[in-house]
Amino acid sequence: MNLGRAEIDDYCVRIGYSGSREPTAEVLRGIVAAHTATIPFENIDVLTRPPIRLDLPSLLKKLVHNRRGGYCYEQNLLLLNVLRALGFARRVWRLGSTGADRPE
Repeated sequence: MNLGRAEIDDYCVRIGYSGSREPTAEVLRGIVAAHTATIPFENIDVLTRPPIRLDLPSLLKKLVHNRRGGYCYEQNLLLLNVLRALGFARRVWRLGSTGADRPE
């Protein structure tokens, strides 16, 4: 499953983000800041042992629609999929870097 506009809209409402969605460093900073400030780390499911689902529909249901938190894998997979859907590169680069270590 790829995230569509409706899922991205729901995610942005969940994290309280209403800025641009262009893949820029400023947008990246804004989305990551809003995500980390809004969706808490939660490991209740790890302790209570219900099935932990890491597929995108399950992550959207739990973290976005049910407004719960998630543990590291859940948080990172949701954020990764959102950023990819917005057109961010798949590799990490240092903000402010120039040259060969920056993706084309």
